[in-house]
Amino acid sequence: MNKLETKDNLIDALKNVQYGLTETVEALSAEQFITGKGELWSAENYLKHLILSIKPFVKAFNFPAGQLEGMFGRSERPSKTYDEIVTLYKGHLDDGIRAEDYDAVTPSFYRMPEGVTDVQAYLVQTWNEANDRLIVAIENHTEAALDSDQLPHPALGTITVREMCFFTLYHNTGHWRDIQLVSQMPIS
Repeated sequence: MNKLETKDNLIDALKNVQYGLTETVEALSAEQFITGKGELWSAENYLKHLILSIKPFVKAFNFPAGQLEGMFGRSERPSKTYDEIVTLYKGHLDDGIRAEDYDAVTPSFYRMPEGVTDVQAYLVQTWNEANDRLIVAIENHTEAALDSDQLPHPALGTITVREMCFFTLYHNTGHWRDIQLVSQMPIS
């Protein structure tokens, strides 16, 4: 098992992306936050997408013991490595799969609660709360359970919880870079 694939190192990597993305978004002006360019969404829409993507995973990850197994069985194979999950996912992207193929994770699907006056602050808070719940869920699972429990991913099929954590790390990191890129482009 390489360093990233231990539970503690995976938690550290997820926290680093969470904090880095939060700092990036908090530093944006209101105009930068809502402005996208070409095929790049706005930082607001990337953040909505990431929240919509992580919340179902966190919810499932926090099911009572045995519920994931009852719903999706137990994995009969070792978890793939981080690099294997990234390669598999990139292959699906190369084949044309996009978030837009799945309404539940597109930014337009995000419903803002009534009364929110500072969307940027609200989304950052929601992002951090979802990630904090993910970290606690990982901490509460054994290394073995990360490899035996499994759940479905819309593009990758049924994967282990550890593999879903790897996907989440890769996905969050990639969209953090997208936010950095779009925020550096001139606003026209």
